[in-house]
Amino acid sequence: MLKPFPIMLLPLLLATVLVLSVLADPDTQAAAACTSLPRAVIERHLSTKTPYRAIANLDETPPQYAGCHPTRIWSVIRHGSRNPSKKVILRAQQRLVELQQRLLSQPHANLCPDEMQQLRDWSWAHLNAAEDEKLLVAEGEDELIELAERMQLRFPSLLPDIYDPAWYYLKYTATQRTLKSAQSFATGLFGRHRIHAVRYPPPVYRDPVLRVSAVA
Repeated sequence: MLKPFPIMLLPLLLATVLVLSVLADPDTQAAAACTSLPRAVIERHLSTKTPYRAIANLDETPPQYAGCHPTRIWSVIRHGSRNPSKKVILRAQQRLVELQQRLLSQPHANLCPDEMQQLRDWSWAHLNAAEDEKLLVAEGEDELIELAERMQLRFPSLLPDIYDPAWYYLKYTATQRTLKSAQSFATGLFGRHRIHAVRYPPPVYRDPVLRVSAVA
């Protein structure tokens, strides 16, 4: 069973930085008893940690070009969101707990009540650094499902919802995150009740096409 990555943690971390700076300014603290940034705003400004859904191209209209029509689709798609490496998990578990305790110890933390409760309830203890590193998480599954659904709406003639091995060729490398991503993409195309029929070639860890950097 996939253990969900605590995406909620990302806006809380940004809020942490903002709050720590506000606490040092009594005037600002007095001027605002509660500061709340909309989650949607925060999630669009997290650099490489920005969720795909926050900045996805949601246009489902089939593209139209005069004199042209689509005949084939080739895609090399990165795996969905995954857990960090063991090293990062261990470092984050220690540092984030320190930040959590520092915020909760402030007598007048400039956070809304619901945010304070989220901060009290937050824990990353369920994540096992050795067993869970780099595994695809629920957020990553959803990303690939939704990507497949959007592509299918834009190219219905090329991406039918019935699997045919003569029509589809799906491939992944030899890792859990790419296997689960491929299965999630297939789910978006064909539905959960049909993915058992999807065929994949044997995965190669150092795939010369999908992992060019690994064989360079």
